[in-house]
Amino acid sequence: MIVQEPIQVIVWDCLNNYEFDNAVFLAERLHAEVTSEETAFLLATCYYRAGRVNEAHHLLHNISLTLPQAKFLLAKCSLELKFYKDAEHALGTKDTVASEFGEQAPYALHLLAKVYNITERRSKAAEALRKALSLNPFMWKSFTQLCQMGEKVDPHNVFQINNTEFTFGVSTLVNLVSNSENISLVNSNISNNTNVNSIVTPNNVAARTPMTMSTSITPETQAPVKRMHSVFSGMAPIPFSPSFGMLPMEESPVLYSSTLTDANEQKAIPKIVNSLRAHVGQLKDAVFSPGPRCTLGPAPRRSSRLFSNNNSSYSVKENNKSPSRKFVTPKSPSRKNKQRTAKNIKSNPETNERNKSIEATPTITPKNSNGVPLLNLLRELGDAYKSLSFLDCKNAIKQFQEISPKQFSSPWVQTMIARAHYELAQYEAAAKIFADIRKQYPNRTEGMDIYSTCLWHLQREAQLSALAQELVELNRNDSIAWLASGNCFSLHKERETALKFFKRAVQIDPDAAYAHALLGHEYAVAEETDKALASFRTAVSIDPRNYVAWFGIATVYARQERWKASEVHIRRALAIHPHSGVLRCQLGLAQAALGKMDRALATLERAVSLDAENPLCRFHRASVLLRAGRPQDALGDLHHLKNIAPRESLVYYLLGKVHNKLGNSHLALMHFSWATDLDPKGTGAHIKEGFDPSKQEDTPERSS
Repeated sequence: MIVQEPIQVIVWDCLNNYEFDNAVFLAERLHAEVTSEETAFLLATCYYRAGRVNEAHHLLHNISLTLPQAKFLLAKCSLELKFYKDAEHALGTKDTVASEFGEQAPYALHLLAKVYNITERRSKAAEALRKALSLNPFMWKSFTQLCQMGEKVDPHNVFQINNTEFTFGVSTLVNLVSNSENISLVNSNISNNTNVNSIVTPNNVAARTPMTMSTSITPETQAPVKRMHSVFSGMAPIPFSPSFGMLPMEESPVLYSSTLTDANEQKAIPKIVNSLRAHVGQLKDAVFSPGPRCTLGPAPRRSSRLFSNNNSSYSVKENNKSPSRKFVTPKSPSRKNKQRTAKNIKSNPETNERNKSIEATPTITPKNSNGVPLLNLLRELGDAYKSLSFLDCKNAIKQFQEISPKQFSSPWVQTMIARAHYELAQYEAAAKIFADIRKQYPNRTEGMDIYSTCLWHLQREAQLSALAQELVELNRNDSIAWLASGNCFSLHKERETALKFFKRAVQIDPDAAYAHALLGHEYAVAEETDKALASFRTAVSIDPRNYVAWFGIATVYARQERWKASEVHIRRALAIHPHSGVLRCQLGLAQAALGKMDRALATLERAVSLDAENPLCRFHRASVLLRAGRPQDALGDLHHLKNIAPRESLVYYLLGKVHNKLGNSHLALMHFSWATDLDPKGTGAHIKEGFDPSKQEDTPERSS
């Protein structure tokens, strides 16, 4: 007969040391010997970490599950395999998840929100994400998902601990505290029948009850002390103290004093349990508390652990007696000291009242609470990220610049700032930041798809080609690498090759809305309008707030001269990104084509005021002024464009038409000649902005 628990410990040790194949082999031997839900969960975990998701799903799907950990793993496998019905069935509803999954509930709710979002039940997804944040305010991914969905979330209400629903668990704290070479797992006097079928995790044993998990591994009573490597085994100590996540060493709490003898440990347990239950609220403020080497004694229940904060020694406060009593040494105090202490308490009523008030307070917020600085940082980043998500980019840049210098120089913050510049059509500034990120973090791919689009707008063929080649060599299975390659060949006007690379990006990541939008734009340029509309609609179904796809649909309808439909879709894009001058230009063109000249000119004036440096806004305003019978007013914008874009054929072509209207025949012929020299094949009419509205010969008097 194979002894179950030692093999479980060995399997988890293999997983922690990334020996997945060895862990799978041992877990299969254990499951063959002892067929139970616990061993099936252990084997499925090994399968999942080894990348064998199908096997993990098949194993868990064909047994009756009661453990929340097993249900969560089944849901995760089902989601990756796109079995959304199985994933939802394993998790249950929003209300049942919060009650059944215990400390794992925030992560299960986030997973359930993904299922709701994919199946287009976005209101339910938002409710699940809000519930996850209420249970655990450190769920940053849930917050960003809400922002991307367009939900109004206040970071100041989300990132705080004074929420009655906050249930960030003790086991998580124990795992994070274990920042030492190893953890001493000391046996406790627990009956054998409570741990025969328990789940052994790297730092704890999960009992059958969902909310109760022991932190001691006790194969048999009075077994010798066992030692395991912790998750953080081998990590060097941090040479400095960060601005969050640590307490001063003299106040670093531990679970139990290592100087107690076994006899005193057994006597102290009932008192410790009673006192810690009364102060369990302090766990809300002690989140990341790395301390010195930690020895876990006989583990009380999960809900009864407490990190006490004494000045110079590690102690546990009593609730039924004076809070100053400490378990520091096994030696009991003398009778004289007891009498002196009692006399002092009687003679000092103020101290007595203070002690009573401390005992009666359910939640204590220490000055150096670990979670508060981290939550303050998340609040600052949340404000900036929310502004960026709602495309208030100027405010987002300002907010990101106000955070601490260390966080400001991090690659994630710099990527967010570059994205904000990109959304403002400030491609030069965005490209400069992305180039610095590439120099410092050459293996980082986040945001490089945006960088490649910036280089496409700037017409920098050499840099874009180098970027695409580097990204493909770095990881050929990354959709971002193929998006950069598609942009590169699109810039070289090799349409077929560009389409192949965009299709490859979509094949690798079918849920990437931006990839579908770029594919749609390339189809539109290649005049395959049906395929372009299909790609744009797929992007919108994945992300309804993808204004690039809404803009693409509007441009396709504009080419088909379906101006009413174009106006409707461009307004959808503007509702998402009201600060975009390019979108307002497209709206102005649709209004002009519908004969609404006054509205069109007002819209284009607004576009120029929003983005005065964008040449596209001035070009379209000049074209609409020409069609409105105001050629003299159009000359100012066109001369400005000739100075900043001296090789743009459409500018000279429009100048020729303006001079022709003004009766300057020689100037008109000269500009037409220059336009032909710059673009002999007439391909300028098919560049990225779409069509040339000056070719429309409609009379300005036409009204809607």
